[in-house]
Amino acid sequence: MKKSIKSKMETKKSRLKRRSGKIFFEIIKVFLLIGIVVASAAFMVLAYNYTISSPYFQIERTVVKGCTQVTEKEILALACIKPSQNILTVNLGEMARNIKVNPWIGDVSIGRDLPNRLIIEVSEKKAIALVKRNKSLYFMDSNGIILKKLKNGEKADLPILTGFHENTALAKKFIELIACLSSNNGFPEIRDVSEIHGDKLFGFSLFTNSNLSLHLGFENYGGKLQLLKLIMTDLTRRNLNKGFFHIDLSNTSMIVVQRKDISKKCEV
Repeated sequence: MKKSIKSKMETKKSRLKRRSGKIFFEIIKVFLLIGIVVASAAFMVLAYNYTISSPYFQIERTVVKGCTQVTEKEILALACIKPSQNILTVNLGEMARNIKVNPWIGDVSIGRDLPNRLIIEVSEKKAIALVKRNKSLYFMDSNGIILKKLKNGEKADLPILTGFHENTALAKKFIELIACLSSNNGFPEIRDVSEIHGDKLFGFSLFTNSNLSLHLGFENYGGKLQLLKLIMTDLTRRNLNKGFFHIDLSNTSMIVVQRKDISKKCEV
């Protein structure tokens, strides 16, 4: 009986030794793992600090592409690139938002060309007309947004809009008219139009560089321009296309053609 108890005790002691050995080994493994993690984290912190402070990654050149209306100098000023700034620490999203403050800028793409070159590519908005406001002219895009004031001495081969810059509904209709003129492959093309006057009651009148005053009124601009093509073809055929003409297409059921040097009106 005593031997049996003694044997059991020795067996338990032996099991405890084996278990304690395993536990000690597991503890060593845990400490080793923690050490590896701490060492890795420290290495990463040191590597990061070295990278962001290394002159190897300092911006040495910034390339700006896509500028026409906006200068490279203006883009760089908006980008706010600091002297000796590390290329990896640049917040590209914030920089793009800063550049988009300029009304001419539609979209911005910024990329890193490692190790030390930054590339900024801009897409500019397109001006479709000049709007007359308080004796000054302003560039306007296809969404009716005013871009900037036309400077003294600055040239722009765009139609001038008069009479309706504060009428939102009329401005939207004007955008439709400009789109129609831009896609028109006959006369007048958009480059032939020197002025467009808008009136909330009578609609739009065009003045071209080729001695033509054209009253379109509202709506169906494409159809009216097609009728104008037929009218001009007929006038040319009859050798009556010389001089200044006023053509009223506002009512397509009664088109009025009037030449400056004759007082007679003829219905077409």
